[in-house]
Amino acid sequence: MRPKKAATSILVIEEFAGGSDVSTIPAERHAMQFLVNPSLRMLNAVLVSSSLLLAQAALADPYTVVAVSNGGTIEGVVKLTGEAPGIAPIKVTKNQDYCGASIPSPVYAVGKNGGLQYVEVYLKDISKGKALPTETIPLVNEHCMFNPRVQGASVGQQIKVSSDDPILHNTHPQNSETNATLYNIALPFKGFSVTKPLPATPQLIKIKCDAHEWMHAWVWEFDHPYFATTGEDGHFTIKDVPPGTYTLVAWQEAAGEKSISVTVAAGKTVTQDIQLAAK
Repeated sequence: MRPKKAATSILVIEEFAGGSDVSTIPAERHAMQFLVNPSLRMLNAVLVSSSLLLAQAALADPYTVVAVSNGGTIEGVVKLTGEAPGIAPIKVTKNQDYCGASIPSPVYAVGKNGGLQYVEVYLKDISKGKALPTETIPLVNEHCMFNPRVQGASVGQQIKVSSDDPILHNTHPQNSETNATLYNIALPFKGFSVTKPLPATPQLIKIKCDAHEWMHAWVWEFDHPYFATTGEDGHFTIKDVPPGTYTLVAWQEAAGEKSISVTVAAGKTVTQDIQLAAK
């Protein structure tokens, strides 16, 4: 003879106008309600996801601001291995009377010496060092493109989105991994601007213009201040780095990223050039 299964109940509190009622229901019935009720399943998924995110945040080492009196400098030039691939000009599909019929592609912006512009170079997983920047970063809608195309920022900074164009733009930043909208800013006329705080957590932000589908930009947001964007000559400089060995990462929108180990000595400058393969 099988042993008799013990009955299991769940305590339920039901809210209603003027008070609440406490009762119990069989566990089997509660499980059935969960299975057939999509709202309960969705709520459970959200709670589990949130718990995982909180656990990951708790495990991450927070960045600590310390005095850096003997910091070193990392500098170098980012170049492509070989020639940049030929990319057709951007075909303008709207406001051709102002934007023109086409715009040269800025994906691989190579200078005279072969240096690659718009590469974000940063230290990965650095846990302590100088204070984070606080100034507002700019993003300008300029002749039907974003300027700058790529830039870095730290948590806590703000971004000023503005337009130098006499046409309607709609700046739409999103989380690059989830496509979640951060905000959506309409810029109806030249000189209009809006300032917004950057997200509270580090992430790669991709930006598009809903009115002009070819317009794109990226903001790398970090929890530390050790990053730089290459200029027209492909050069970058990262200053006041505490002595130690770090992972230096170079990211480019089409070529992807490359990591290199770099050792910084107190008060010294280390030169670390980087080569990226075009894709």
